[in-house]
Amino acid sequence: MADVEYEPGSEAASNILKDLQEKLQTDTELQERAQELILNIQDIRASVNAAKAGAGTHRRGGDEVQLIAVSKLKPASDILALHAAADGGQVHFGENYIQELWKKHAILPTTISWHFIGGLQTSSISKLARIRNLYAVHSIDSAKKAVTLNRLRPDGFPVVNVFVQVNTSGEDSKSGVEPEVDGGELWDVISTIRKECPKLNLVGLMTIGAIARSQAAKEGEENEDFVALVKVAEGLEGRIEREEGVKVELKLSMGMSDDFESAIGIGAGFVRVGSSIFGARPKKADASIL
Repeated sequence: MADVEYEPGSEAASNILKDLQEKLQTDTELQERAQELILNIQDIRASVNAAKAGAGTHRRGGDEVQLIAVSKLKPASDILALHAAADGGQVHFGENYIQELWKKHAILPTTISWHFIGGLQTSSISKLARIRNLYAVHSIDSAKKAVTLNRLRPDGFPVVNVFVQVNTSGEDSKSGVEPEVDGGELWDVISTIRKECPKLNLVGLMTIGAIARSQAAKEGEENEDFVALVKVAEGLEGRIEREEGVKVELKLSMGMSDDFESAIGIGAGFVRVGSSIFGARPKKADASIL
């Protein structure tokens, strides 16, 4: 289907959804795949609950942890299988590429809540802003991008939850602002969202922790990237209270397939799990939505 046909509510998009729904009812291979995915996500949910229980009642963020199923480079049929599962379908899905997210959102049910978790390019924000059921953007890394998303979000669309991405590892390969609370770009982004972006709701902070640090952490130790994000959040909460006179709690988006349990233990409110649910991903050039 040509890109121009990937429009929400178009006849072509509706027909694709109907076809996918029918195949999930009749195609043996897709049904087997659906059962595999459902079992996988049930295991992950059990691990999330166990990690919460192990952290105790004083865990930062309380008892709430949102599991985001990261479906990048996976077909729409995988997403629909999990969303339509009889035992309580998965609602929150994460994508890394705006063009892929645009196509998927056009052909899949509007009851899905989409999270954009990839690198955010200013040139692509217009398309992202027009996704009505965009629940959250986890990768805001400049005041300019926040202002652009706010300006391009259509009137009447739901407010978009946003996270400011912080580069806690200091790796050049990772996006995000420097973890400086008292000066620099981070506070500029935070204050801009809170004061100048009524179509955005600042939920908290996101980091992509270095997996090597999780693997190197000894028993009883935590990934230092996660520890750093907690400290940054606490510092920002204190500054917001001093400067604005209000108490806020910044939620943390951190932890992936290899380290989400330890991230929950230290206070993650959102975890982004992909390969443990969907399996190994194909190369981008080989991936197909349908």
